[in-house]
Amino acid sequence: MSKKKDNSLKLAEVETSGGAILVPYEVRRSKRSRYIRLTIGQNNHALLSVPWRCPLPEAMKFLRTQGDWIEKNLKQNPTRSSLFAYLEKHPRLFGLGKSFRLSMSFTTVRPFFVYSTDSGEIEMRIRADEDSDVEIKSLIRSFAAEVIEKRTMELAEKHGLEVARVTTRDQSSRWGSCSSNKTISLNWRLVLLRPDLQDHIIYHELAHLTEMNHSKDFWALLAFYDPKTTQHNSLLNPAASRLMPLGR
Repeated sequence: MSKKKDNSLKLAEVETSGGAILVPYEVRRSKRSRYIRLTIGQNNHALLSVPWRCPLPEAMKFLRTQGDWIEKNLKQNPTRSSLFAYLEKHPRLFGLGKSFRLSMSFTTVRPFFVYSTDSGEIEMRIRADEDSDVEIKSLIRSFAAEVIEKRTMELAEKHGLEVARVTTRDQSSRWGSCSSNKTISLNWRLVLLRPDLQDHIIYHELAHLTEMNHSKDFWALLAFYDPKTTQHNSLLNPAASRLMPLGR
C-alpha cells in the first residue's frame, strides 16, 4: 500500500549565490494574510503563504529572490517522514505490554481498526481519497487512548496506586504529565515506543502521584518501579527526536 503522490508540490528554478537550484514549493492562499510569507514546509519544501488576491507571478517573483535563504534552510531542515511513511517502514504498534504487527489497507466506508492480543496483530483501514496521515493519526489516537489507559491502570494497581483519570493527548515535546488531582496525561505517540520504554514513561508519571517533583526521593521511587530507569531514560531523547515530529 503506497501513499498517493502529493500533487500540490511543484518545482521552480531559483537563483542562489552559488548558481541556480530547483526548489520544491507550494503556494497557499489565505484571506487573513496581508503579505507574502515564506517558510519551510513539513516535506522540506518552500511554503509560500500569500494574500487571497495576490497574483501568482508576484508570489513567484518573491520566491526567486530568496534563493540563498531557501538553500540554507532546506539544508538545516532535513525531510521528516510522515506518520504514514514511518509506519510503512516500521509496521508495529505497542500497547498493553505487547507488540502488535500492523497492516494498513483501504476501505470505502468509515475508517476503523481492529486488534487482537492473541494474534498480536492490528489492522487499520483508511479511505483512499482522504489524507492518509490525518486518518492514520486519528485511528492510532483511538487505539492509544484505549491501550494506554488500560496499561496505566494495570501498572498502578500492581503497586497499589490510585489514579483518578488517564487522558491521551497530542503533546508537542512531552511524553506525559501528572496533575495534583491525580490525572495522568500521556502522549499518544507512546504506542510507537517499545513496551519497556512505554512502561518507563508510565511509571515516571505514576511516581509523581507520590512525589510531585524530581527530587532524590522521586528518582529512588521510579527506580523501585523500574529497575532499568537509568538505561531507559537515556533512550528517551533519541526516541523523542524521531517520534515527536510524526503526525504534525
